[in-house]
Amino acid sequence: MNAEGIKKTFEPVQRGFRLEKEGDQKDRVLVIAPHPDDDVLGAGGAMAALADQGEKIFSLYVTDGRGSPRKDPGLSDEEMAVRREKEARKALRAIGAVGGFFLRRKSRELGGEGGKKLKKELTEIFEFLQPGKVFLPAPYERHLTHQICTRWSLEALRESGQTPLLYGYSLWGGFFGEEKRVVQDIGGFITRKKKAVRAHASQLGYKQYLEGILGKNKYEAVFWETHEHQKVAFAEIFLDMTELLHRKDLTLEEFIRQDVEGFIQAYR
Repeated sequence: MNAEGIKKTFEPVQRGFRLEKEGDQKDRVLVIAPHPDDDVLGAGGAMAALADQGEKIFSLYVTDGRGSPRKDPGLSDEEMAVRREKEARKALRAIGAVGGFFLRRKSRELGGEGGKKLKKELTEIFEFLQPGKVFLPAPYERHLTHQICTRWSLEALRESGQTPLLYGYSLWGGFFGEEKRVVQDIGGFITRKKKAVRAHASQLGYKQYLEGILGKNKYEAVFWETHEHQKVAFAEIFLDMTELLHRKDLTLEEFIRQDVEGFIQAYR
């Protein structure tokens, strides 16, 4: 894709915002979302906090979510995809983001040649946007689509030559230990996160995502520190994955192995 092609995948949610290559890339934050709700579920509090600090928040949605379960059996996959994109734009407005990139892939298109094409598009978007921070699913995710998107995103970042701060968020998994962890106090932004999650009404109809993520963020605030007084009401915890961009010889598998080994050492 050239610059015009990239712009065609972008939907602004702030009135008057124009996507341009020029500008201060250090204040650009990109959140990789395998599905159209993963961004605000995994990093919605951090997104709102960074937006209030003047940073420009972008989400990139890999799939269109057409295959998700639905309460209405008469709703076609195409109608679901349209609905989920509309919900994503509403959520971005609630969080304070400037807009989102919609690649509109089907989950089954992420392997083989389809995956290589996705990596190329991701590389071009990274080169265009040059974000200072990138959030993506952490490598401990149990959801296969999340795992695939993390791998392609990492390969694309390495190919682009970009070295932003790289943070992994957790939805379908958790973290061991406390090395390389970044804790974000989101107590002051929980109302905006709730509003953003509620925007994904099609998903709340079959699974209690809002209650689940609030419980997770409360749990992380309560149980993060073992011997200290609780300091925050709600927290998001991220895995610092920046090392993977500075050490291109380091595989995801070895990164995970070293991370877990650090936790095992506590038992020796």
